[in-house]
Parts: sequence; C-alpha cells; structure tokens
Amino acid sequence: GDWSSDVCSSDLYITFTPTNLQVKVASDDTVEYDGRIYKLSPFVGTFMPKERQTQSGAYQGAKYFTYNGEILDDLRTKMEQNKEDK
Repeated sequence: GDWSSDVCSSDLYITFTPTNLQVKVASDDTVEYDGRIYKLSPFVGTFMPKERQTQSGAYQGAKYFTYNGEILDDLRTKMEQNKEDK
C-alpha cells in the first residue's frame, strides 16, 4: 500500500514535546488523543503549558512533536528533499 495507509494501519505515536505526551497519529496532519481528532496546531494551542503559550496563540504544530526523537517539521523537510532528489 501507499505510505499513508501503512502509517494508519500501524499504531504510530508521536510525542508532544512540551509535556512529553504521546498521541496517536490519525493522518498526515491530525492526531488522536482521548478519543478525539485534533489538527496539530490547535492541539498545541489546547495542550501547551500556560507558561509556554505565545500571546498570539498561533503555533506551527509540527515543531512541537517528535517521532523517534526527530522533530516532525525536520522529518517533513527531509522527506520533501528526498522527493526532489529523485
């Protein structure tokens, strides 16, 4: 199958780094937590500890999650570079 179906069929978890919370990957830009589906950025806004919240309340979601210790934002950049190389 294609990449996304492989990801969805295996239980893939990423870590929300500000609180070390593990959440399940639901799709390319959503996670499942506590039975609910969240887009990454709203999840960050909802669960970010008060002392780390920005005044604007706007977050780049992928910067606050890691997978196997790598920041999602970096992983996406790598994957896009790999696509361009081929």
